[in-house]
Amino acid sequence: MEQIVNILHGLKPVMVMVVVQLVNAGVNVLYKLSVIDGMNFQVMIAYRFIFASALMIPLALLVERKRPKLTWTILLQAFFCGLLG
Repeated sequence: MEQIVNILHGLKPVMVMVVVQLVNAGVNVLYKLSVIDGMNFQVMIAYRFIFASALMIPLALLVERKRPKLTWTILLQAFFCGLLG
Protein backbone atom coordinates (compact mmCIF):
# COMPACT_ATOMS: atom_id res chain seq x y z
CA MET A 1 0.00 0.00 0.00
CA GLU A 2 2.86 2.36 0.80
CA GLN A 3 4.32 1.84 -2.69
CA ILE A 4 1.04 2.88 -4.29
CA VAL A 5 0.92 6.02 -2.17
CA ASN A 6 4.52 6.89 -3.13
CA ILE A 7 3.76 6.34 -6.82
CA LEU A 8 0.65 8.54 -6.64
CA HIS A 9 2.62 11.19 -4.76
CA GLY A 10 5.21 11.19 -7.55
CA LEU A 11 2.48 11.50 -10.20
CA LYS A 12 0.81 14.58 -8.68
CA PRO A 13 2.52 17.09 -10.99
CA VAL A 14 1.64 15.04 -14.05
CA MET A 15 -1.99 14.69 -12.95
CA VAL A 16 -2.25 18.43 -12.31
CA MET A 17 -0.80 19.19 -15.76
CA VAL A 18 -3.33 16.84 -17.38
CA VAL A 19 -6.22 18.47 -15.49
CA VAL A 20 -5.03 21.95 -16.49
CA GLN A 21 -4.84 20.91 -20.16
CA LEU A 22 -8.33 19.38 -20.00
CA VAL A 23 -9.76 22.56 -18.47
CA ASN A 24 -7.97 24.66 -21.09
CA ALA A 25 -9.42 22.52 -23.88
CA GLY A 26 -12.90 22.81 -22.37
CA VAL A 27 -12.62 26.59 -22.15
CA ASN A 28 -11.50 26.78 -25.79
CA VAL A 29 -14.46 24.64 -26.86
CA LEU A 30 -16.85 26.89 -24.91
CA TYR A 31 -15.29 30.00 -26.49
CA LYS A 32 -15.71 28.52 -29.95
CA LEU A 33 -19.33 27.54 -29.26
CA SER A 34 -20.19 30.99 -27.92
CA VAL A 35 -18.66 32.75 -30.94
CA ILE A 36 -20.46 30.41 -33.35
CA ASP A 37 -23.71 31.02 -31.45
CA GLY A 38 -23.38 34.74 -32.15
CA MET A 39 -21.81 36.24 -29.03
CA ASN A 40 -19.78 39.36 -29.67
CA PHE A 41 -16.07 38.64 -29.30
CA GLN A 42 -15.39 41.85 -27.35
CA VAL A 43 -18.16 41.03 -24.87
CA MET A 44 -16.74 37.54 -24.41
CA ILE A 45 -13.29 38.99 -23.66
CA ALA A 46 -14.84 41.41 -21.14
CA TYR A 47 -16.64 38.52 -19.40
CA ARG A 48 -13.39 36.57 -19.37
CA PHE A 49 -11.55 39.39 -17.61
CA ILE A 50 -14.41 39.96 -15.15
CA PHE A 51 -14.59 36.30 -14.15
CA ALA A 52 -10.79 36.02 -13.92
CA SER A 53 -10.66 39.07 -11.66
CA ALA A 54 -13.48 37.75 -9.49
CA LEU A 55 -11.54 34.52 -8.98
CA MET A 56 -8.03 35.91 -8.66
CA ILE A 57 -8.59 38.86 -6.31
CA PRO A 58 -9.68 36.78 -3.29
CA LEU A 59 -6.90 34.28 -4.01
CA ALA A 60 -4.32 37.05 -4.19
CA LEU A 61 -5.58 38.60 -0.96
CA LEU A 62 -5.25 35.27 0.84
CA VAL A 63 -1.85 34.29 -0.53
CA GLU A 64 -0.20 37.72 -0.45
CA ARG A 65 -1.12 38.79 3.07
CA LYS A 66 2.51 39.18 4.06
CA ARG A 67 4.32 41.42 1.61
CA PRO A 68 7.58 43.34 1.81
CA LYS A 69 7.72 47.08 2.19
CA LEU A 70 7.65 49.03 -1.07
CA THR A 71 11.16 50.44 -1.37
CA TRP A 72 12.84 52.37 -4.17
CA THR A 73 14.79 49.24 -5.13
CA ILE A 74 11.60 47.25 -5.58
CA LEU A 75 10.03 50.08 -7.58
CA LEU A 76 13.09 50.29 -9.83
CA GLN A 77 13.10 46.53 -10.37
CA ALA A 78 9.38 46.58 -11.20
CA PHE A 79 9.95 49.42 -13.65
CA PHE A 80 12.71 47.58 -15.49
CA CYS A 81 10.70 44.36 -15.44
CA GLY A 82 7.76 46.17 -17.04
CA LEU A 83 10.02 47.96 -19.50
CA LEU A 84 11.97 44.90 -20.64
CA GLY A 85 9.68 42.02 -19.80
